[in-house]
Amino acid sequence: MHNDTIAAIATPLGMGGIGVIRVSGTDAFSTILPLLQRPKGQTGLPLSHLLTYGLIVDPLSQEVLDEVLVAFMRAPHTYTREDVVEIQAHGGPLILQRILRTVLAQGVRMANPGEFTLRAFLNGRLDLTRAEAVMDLIGAQTEAGQRLALQQLRGCLSQQLQRARCVILGVIARIEASIDFPEEDVPTPHAQELLPLLHEAQQQVHALLAGYQQGKLYRQGLRTAIIGRPNVGKSSLLNALLRTERAIVTPIAGTTRDTIEEVANLRGVPLYLIDTAGIMPTDDPLERVGVERSRAAAESADVVLLVFDGSEHLTTQDRSVCHELKVMGFGSHGENVSDQAGRPMIAVINKSDCEQHIEREVLSDIWPRTPFVTISTLTGAGLSKLEDALTELVLAGKTISSTSVLLTNARHEQALQRAAEHLRISLVSLNQQLPLDFVSIDLRAAYDALGEVTGETASDALLDSIFSKFCIGK
Repeated sequence: MHNDTIAAIATPLGMGGIGVIRVSGTDAFSTILPLLQRPKGQTGLPLSHLLTYGLIVDPLSQEVLDEVLVAFMRAPHTYTREDVVEIQAHGGPLILQRILRTVLAQGVRMANPGEFTLRAFLNGRLDLTRAEAVMDLIGAQTEAGQRLALQQLRGCLSQQLQRARCVILGVIARIEASIDFPEEDVPTPHAQELLPLLHEAQQQVHALLAGYQQGKLYRQGLRTAIIGRPNVGKSSLLNALLRTERAIVTPIAGTTRDTIEEVANLRGVPLYLIDTAGIMPTDDPLERVGVERSRAAAESADVVLLVFDGSEHLTTQDRSVCHELKVMGFGSHGENVSDQAGRPMIAVINKSDCEQHIEREVLSDIWPRTPFVTISTLTGAGLSKLEDALTELVLAGKTISSTSVLLTNARHEQALQRAAEHLRISLVSLNQQLPLDFVSIDLRAAYDALGEVTGETASDALLDSIFSKFCIGK
């Protein structure tokens, strides 16, 4: 049921200058007006979309709860396309909770997570891709991620999907009209007429799929584990990439005993940096836990920064760390160019400000074709080159513009993969001159798969799953 009236606090928990309580539904105005005490002479419903000054008063005790500004917004020109009231109160948690309890006591229901946006979708204000973009926009960690979410919120992805759907629907209509109305002398379309149209739809779907890996990086970020033996400068590298003193750095080996995670901005990609304890044999139970967590961090990472101390010779511990990462599948290694490239890794030689003693030739033999970058976390030398190497490794030089439309959502990618497969099968059927019924079945499946992305063919279970991830109040 979505015809009742709901309310929730729409601003984050915690103290702030302003907190907002949102009310939406047919009884929004009649619920809030009796609670709002306005200056003398002001009666009736205030003008829509203008702020009204007043006091929120508990109708039972007549206690003034807060001094507020209230916006009454008439449907359909609201976020949910229902009547909406937003109460701007002082941003203390106790104040907001007391006002919300008073509103709920008037017979209004507490909103479920994402229910305001769900109503915007159900009432036709947003399609499903745009609704999902709301959360992507709120959660964006970088300007690039924010731009992609805003493009999706403005409907750019929906427009591309609808173009492909329109082409497919046109072909379905021509096929099914010739099958369903033979007595009307509707001509049977020839394969030569339909093939260019299906190729056009296929190209549109493939163009969106081609940008998914890049789009996913901008949305989800990159888990980057900083790995190495103790005291090679892993924590210093974390601080250098963050441009802040986040991790404790001392000359004492083993200062870091647990993993530390922070987010840096790598040319628009959220870089989830994981500083780890040095991987080494130890009898200390606490250190052993830290080492195991370091191994787990490396195992789950998208990319590893393997750090060496360039001012020292390679040690047995360095070689042991190299061996463990090879077992995990990181880095380009092997004698032949055709050998498996391995999981992404960059070898970082730290302390370039000191006299160098590390055996580079040995390292090159261990990690052939793996990128090497020499840096100094003390002076900052080489850090921009390291960022360049990371960018090239994960983005292959690709950038996004203000008009880029990239898939960023795994749900969208899976639905588009299904649509692409059905289009492929329909083309095979058409080329093999199978009955047009076979072609139509796969085209209908492709059409529905694309509609699942925009929400036109989405099930109730899918909608519940998507909107349950939203915060309450959005």
